[in-house]
Amino acid sequence: MKRITLGILVLVLGAGLMAELATAVAAAGQGQDAGRLLRAAMNTEMVDGNLTAAIEQYKRVAASGDRALAAQALVRMAECYQKLGDAQAQAVYERLLRDYADQREPATLARTRLAAMRPSPTLPSGKTARQIWMGTGVDGLGAPSADGRYLTFTDWETGDLAIRDLITGTNRRLTRTGGWVASGDYASGSVMSPDGRHVAYAWFVEKEFKNELRVIGATPGTTSPTRTLIRTERPDFLKPVAWTRDGQRVIVVRSQADHTNQIGTIALRDGSFQSIKSLDWRYPDRVSLSPNGQLLAYDVPAGDNGSPRDIVVLATDGSRETTVVQGPANDTAPAWSPDGTQLLFLSDRTGSVSVWSQAFSAGAGQGPPVMVKADIGRVSVLGISGSGALYYYVGGSSRRNVYVAGVQANRVTRSPALATENSVNANVGPTWSRDGQYLAYYSFRSPTMLVVRTVATGAERAVPVPASLATPFNSGPKWFPDNRSVLILARDAQGSGFGFHRLALDSGKTDLLWQVSPEPSSFDLSPDGTTIFAAFQNDNQPRQSPAGTGRIARYDIENRSETILKEREWFITLAVSHDGAQLAYIKTIRKNTTEYASALEVMSTGGGPSRTVYRDAVWLAGDRYNALTWTPDQKSLLFIRSTQDNQNILWTVPAASGPPERAGISMDARLKSLSISPDGRRLAFGAIEADANEVWVLEHFLPPQTARR
Repeated sequence: MKRITLGILVLVLGAGLMAELATAVAAAGQGQDAGRLLRAAMNTEMVDGNLTAAIEQYKRVAASGDRALAAQALVRMAECYQKLGDAQAQAVYERLLRDYADQREPATLARTRLAAMRPSPTLPSGKTARQIWMGTGVDGLGAPSADGRYLTFTDWETGDLAIRDLITGTNRRLTRTGGWVASGDYASGSVMSPDGRHVAYAWFVEKEFKNELRVIGATPGTTSPTRTLIRTERPDFLKPVAWTRDGQRVIVVRSQADHTNQIGTIALRDGSFQSIKSLDWRYPDRVSLSPNGQLLAYDVPAGDNGSPRDIVVLATDGSRETTVVQGPANDTAPAWSPDGTQLLFLSDRTGSVSVWSQAFSAGAGQGPPVMVKADIGRVSVLGISGSGALYYYVGGSSRRNVYVAGVQANRVTRSPALATENSVNANVGPTWSRDGQYLAYYSFRSPTMLVVRTVATGAERAVPVPASLATPFNSGPKWFPDNRSVLILARDAQGSGFGFHRLALDSGKTDLLWQVSPEPSSFDLSPDGTTIFAAFQNDNQPRQSPAGTGRIARYDIENRSETILKEREWFITLAVSHDGAQLAYIKTIRKNTTEYASALEVMSTGGGPSRTVYRDAVWLAGDRYNALTWTPDQKSLLFIRSTQDNQNILWTVPAASGPPERAGISMDARLKSLSISPDGRRLAFGAIEADANEVWVLEHFLPPQTARR
């Protein structure tokens, strides 16, 4: 009897286990199907541009039962509706918040989108936060006028300095360069004078690598000549942060070639620079002048590069300073209230970024800080008006994904598909291992990781990387020939330069190989792992050369020796051939006094003369940074060009020179980190999409007597 009972129990348990196993297998299958559906939908949206069809595919993913993938699908579905101008977008975001609140990143994005669609929220005690500008042209490098009516910004369609009337919703360009192709110059930061009649702005003369501080009139209906106050060689950079109250000097942050940063003033009368405070290697995210013009508040790292920031108050004559807000939290972006009794700042001390206020008098903080607005998100403070309204910029999230496409005879034969469904929208820099068995890329999780994906099984392993990891133009790691280590780039602890490191994938240990300065725009590793190649936009040794002061250098790891291969030109990106014998690079060349072109050239990795493979007739040929690679047979090169409607297209050109041809990819996203597998059958690349940016204003949060100037 016991035997029969035991047998029945075993059968029952066995049946239960089999049922659980079947359920698990079915769930796994559903997850895989949902992942494939999501990848297909993203291809339909991004590659084919068919938003209506993509919506139907996203609906199938949302009904799959996989909560993580369903939430991602709902976000993209709502964005497709927004692009189509369909009001159903709001309902989709509301569904996401209602049913998938546990999916943190999609829920946060949905909450932000809904806030932009709905009427301005009324916060406790009458405080209001409202969106005042949204779009792909919204910029966060300017500042509001004292009366809060105008906002300066950089018009990135042309690079011109512009001003927006926040009441009428109209934009007006203050400079007229003729656009990127005509000049290549652009404004990179601006601030209005106290009376609102002038704008001080940083101006970058890109083809000559010069930085200028300029002043121009801002009054509508009038024309005012531009005055250049000071001109410096790059990397000596000037950022205007405020005007003195008498309007006679502009307060700037100046970054110099020796990697030190200073807060100082530049006189309108003669352009002379006067230093107030040297910050060594530290750089403030924001500097704010008190209403009485006697104090400057700024934020800097408390320790090494990457450490939390504190708020410091400095006398404008440099005589004294004090740290007003400090601690383990990241305290940033100070802004004075109109009467100078409150110092507003951003802090993550409660786990999310919120607006805080520190009472201030007699040159010191009074009591503990008080929260003003909770959970404002990752924003940039633009300034505060005379009425006490706080203006801030919300950057659109950049969706960065890794794709793989099938290739045959240097042409894409299979549409791109997501390489991974893990950490979607947060992956960049794919690179094939030397044996083609692995694909490595960076994943901007929390914290950032280097992910190694096994091609045969799809298994992924995350390897920690330094917090100061540098990824110029979304570049990725470079494999050493042992397939067990990679070359990475990271900023020095005190921000004074950069270092190339060998990262062991098994232990996560890093070994410093080569210290460089400034940050390279592009780098590669020889196939035998003995030599690093890097392109630099300038070499910190200014020369009177209209073509630029850049260089291409090679570094012998064993002998620790550096050799300059090319210099005094403007180098964009480079790539080493698969046999290590040739180096391809793209550079900018001067056609005449006003026009520039781009050239793709090839030279020996040992140095010597170069040959031109392809020359583009215009200066701005496309998305050239970190967008160049060799085919495994070394007979061709692949690169990216952009069209005026922002389509990025893959091209191929014979390495021995010949006409370029399209290679089969066209996407509405910036394409980076081209990498072909050793067998030449798969192309991996990164694609970066940017959402619309926003400007918001927080009002009625200060006591009436505080919000007056």
